[in-house]
Amino acid sequence: MFDDTNIPGIQPPEQRTPSDTDSADALVILDTDIGYDPDDLVAVVIAARTVTNLAVVTADETRGRRARLARHLLDLLDRTDVPVIAGLDLGGEHRFLADHGAGIPRYSDTTGEERNDRIDQLTDDIARLCTTATGSIRWVGMGPMSNLNAVLSHVPDMAERLTVTQMGGWLDHYRDQTRASHNFHTDPTSAGLALRMLAAPRLVLSEHTNSPLIHVTPEWALVRRLSAPTAPTAPTWASLLAAHFRMWSTRRPGSWMHDPLTLSAALGMPFVTFGREPIRIGRDARLHRDPNGRPIEVSVEVDYDGFLDWMHEAVRA
Repeated sequence: MFDDTNIPGIQPPEQRTPSDTDSADALVILDTDIGYDPDDLVAVVIAARTVTNLAVVTADETRGRRARLARHLLDLLDRTDVPVIAGLDLGGEHRFLADHGAGIPRYSDTTGEERNDRIDQLTDDIARLCTTATGSIRWVGMGPMSNLNAVLSHVPDMAERLTVTQMGGWLDHYRDQTRASHNFHTDPTSAGLALRMLAAPRLVLSEHTNSPLIHVTPEWALVRRLSAPTAPTAPTWASLLAAHFRMWSTRRPGSWMHDPLTLSAALGMPFVTFGREPIRIGRDARLHRDPNGRPIEVSVEVDYDGFLDWMHEAVRA
């Protein structure tokens, strides 16, 4: 059982052995909109400390700021070997916390030619990265699906190489049932196309990631520890994470650990149970049960205690 009140001293996280559906040399690609909700930073920290062959692509880019933040965090984690690829810019200036990006001019849409150049660069970079992979390639979707859709549209054979675990979608419960959940709603066209192109996507649904059991608030013991007066004053990944939680708390009362839970499923950890459902994908990327829909693996149950134990161990500072 997870005990949030008893945090041991400084220890490295336990190294996990890939499951039998994985190989030790699997390439794990995190597609993350890091720099807004802190759960993305937590997921990158866990991946950097537990995954050997790792790459990061930034979703919903804002003039390269997410890529710069990801690079900085990975360097603090001594993972200079992990490549960071700047993804497509969706103009989400309001979806990036105020920081060193202050003073960036207001977003102005790119021309069609400029966007095509960015897509070509993105798909070339990811295709080149994947050619070096000797094992499986696991795509962990933690943001809008724009980058994945671009890759699948421009390099169609990647649909057969990628094992995709995506955070997003809902069937029964969501805070706003008039729309798709955040990752799908931000770019519904890309979500709809990517889900249709993939043979066997797996979705960790928002109705499971929005559980109060994984809602981290400023009073969470690990956040308090990271922010304690005795914490290191020199820039570290822990101090960066603590600062991000503090910034987030000025906007929201807490952060749900959507993306670490999705990462755990992508890595083959046993906390999320999936079931196959026939799904109709709406034009707005909302998901509907439909006997004539396409079969998609969706989360049906979560072992929250087991997940919290694993996450706590992996982010122990």
